[in-house]
Amino acid sequence: MRARLLAGFLVFAVVVTVSLEIPLGLNMQSQRRSAAMSALRRDGVSLSVLLSDALDHDERGRAAEIASRYSRATRRQVVVIEDGKVFAASGEAASRNAADPAFATVLKTALSRTALGETSDRDSAGAQFYVALPLKGEDHTSGPPVETPVLLVTLPATIVNGAVRDGWLKLGAFGLGVLAVATALGLVISGSVTRTLRRIESAVTAIGGGSLDARAPTNSGPAELRRLASAINSTAARLIRVLEAQRTFVADASHQLRTPLTALRLRLENIRGADAPLDTHDLDAALTEVSRLSRLVEALLALTRSEAEQPMLVRVDVGGVVDERLEAWKPLADEQHLSLDASLKSGASPLAALACPEALEQVLDNLLANAFEATPQGGLVRIEAFQSDQFVEIHVIDNGPGLDPVERERAFDRFWRGRASGHEGAGLGLAIVDQLVRLSGGSSELREARDGGTDATVRLQSVSRT
Repeated sequence: MRARLLAGFLVFAVVVTVSLEIPLGLNMQSQRRSAAMSALRRDGVSLSVLLSDALDHDERGRAAEIASRYSRATRRQVVVIEDGKVFAASGEAASRNAADPAFATVLKTALSRTALGETSDRDSAGAQFYVALPLKGEDHTSGPPVETPVLLVTLPATIVNGAVRDGWLKLGAFGLGVLAVATALGLVISGSVTRTLRRIESAVTAIGGGSLDARAPTNSGPAELRRLASAINSTAARLIRVLEAQRTFVADASHQLRTPLTALRLRLENIRGADAPLDTHDLDAALTEVSRLSRLVEALLALTRSEAEQPMLVRVDVGGVVDERLEAWKPLADEQHLSLDASLKSGASPLAALACPEALEQVLDNLLANAFEATPQGGLVRIEAFQSDQFVEIHVIDNGPGLDPVERERAFDRFWRGRASGHEGAGLGLAIVDQLVRLSGGSSELREARDGGTDATVRLQSVSRT
């Protein structure tokens, strides 16, 4: 992947560099050639003034010296032709130019006006830039006189082409420098991306191999990879919760189901081995063990589901739930000769809290079941709910024998049953309560009630009225 990222980065850099440098180089080349032609024309005009002055004074020697000095200073070839003959030249190359057929038309044109251009690269002399102009009067309305001298100044194209070539080389060097920088940046960027991916891969491999505490890095790499790492960590955490819940379920189930299954097996063996008619007492005892097993399995499943759930908090009408559960448990309270009532202190707005869906109903059912079991006939079970700072407190209070501090501390342990409890419960009710309340972002505890008994307290985060 790193090679592909780097290749893509370099291809992009090459395309951008070429797209910029080729037009820039062509423009530079055109400007260099135009500048050379302009300079040649400008020098030709200046030189023609000096030569015309020398010829006007019939100082042909001075004219030849001017041409020679100019040629040495500028590397240009200068020739002066009069009546078709060379009377001044800056060197042998200049004399050859005067005799070159390529300049015949140019020299003829220069008798009346300035000629400017470039010859083709057709011989050993190579292509040349030139300017040719008359030394006496460029405007001849009646035709140029035959004695009009002509100035021819040439510049080898190799000089201009060399400058152009140097420009292209500089642009090429600059492009290579840009590509070198792009390569370095590509290595750094692709390295950071692939390094983060490798760390994520290592974390996933470690989790798959059983290292449940391994996590993907979320503090390095691009934002997309950080989000991917966070999603992987969340998924791993959820899978770990499910695995741990399954392990706990298997361990708890194997431990707790052993005793009722053994008792059930013994009851059934007694029934099968009895010579007398079927004893309904043994049958009832077997059915009792079956009911106990059913309640135990249901409690274990409820606890396992709550541990594996991903918390999703919703707004819950605490007063509505309390009234609903009060109505549902009222017939059982009457049957057991218990008093059941509730007190809601909602103030200006109804009590509302954040909790997992259906969690508060299960919490109240388990707390009421424990309270009913602990309260003797004629006793009172009371539900209180009110606002406390940023929380809603819910109390389920009974006036039973209560629990000592050690028992209150252990009451939320799985399969723990207090000294006053019967043998029907599985000892998982308060464990389920504690699990659901913690998933809802709250807390639960057992306190000593004011008038004796136990005060089961649940605190949930409060929400304002919408």
